[in-house]
Amino acid sequence: MRARLHLAVVCFLIAAVVVAVAELRSPTAAEKAALDKYLAAVNPVLDQFQGDDWDENVDYSLDNPMVNTNDPGVPLDIDELTQRTYTVRNGSQRFNEKIAPSMQQLLDPAGNMSAKQKIGQQVQSLMRVQVQVHFNRANLGFEPAPANNHDLHIPGAAFAYKIDDSAFGHGSAYILAFGNWNNSKWDAEHGWYHFHFAHPQNTPYIENIEVRIYGADDRIQQLLHSIDWNALNNGLTR
Repeated sequence: MRARLHLAVVCFLIAAVVVAVAELRSPTAAEKAALDKYLAAVNPVLDQFQGDDWDENVDYSLDNPMVNTNDPGVPLDIDELTQRTYTVRNGSQRFNEKIAPSMQQLLDPAGNMSAKQKIGQQVQSLMRVQVQVHFNRANLGFEPAPANNHDLHIPGAAFAYKIDDSAFGHGSAYILAFGNWNNSKWDAEHGWYHFHFAHPQNTPYIENIEVRIYGADDRIQQLLHSIDWNALNNGLTR
């Protein structure tokens, strides 16, 4: 009896895996065209995160995305995101001016341990920036809610907020949304905006873009005010 039960469980798991795999497929020509248009807008914007003070690591890129056909109500959904992480370059001006002096304090044997911990956290908050980009988000959640927050009014963005987010561990967090969010109302119960797509499920359209930025607040402020964020709207398909 136990052997039969075990075999049944194995068969069920195999079937579940087969179904999950079957939900992913290569993009059609029309979907690839939408993805190419999206990347042509996104990548030049992200390239502006680079700088003399920073080493870039491309964590995730849309090299070979597979389409998920089982995301209810979403026109085009894929199994990948875009993510880049930037770390202060040793010997750079930023490192020498903002990081090295604090590290000297950390190495001081006479320093107070509690003060060192605080300095260490400040150093961590200055050393990295990470940007994540998704598209066709059905729901966009963050805290605090818009009623208790302040829209940063970034040109081109439907809305932009500084948010509370511990996903990165150190520094600040920001969210920027692009697309037609005008008809979206804040759902206080779930803590998100719900997007109303104009196109049906499994159609080759990208209607919104979400950007989340984590890390060094001073660097993020520079990026928010120096990048032409409106260019991301060119990645949307109408």
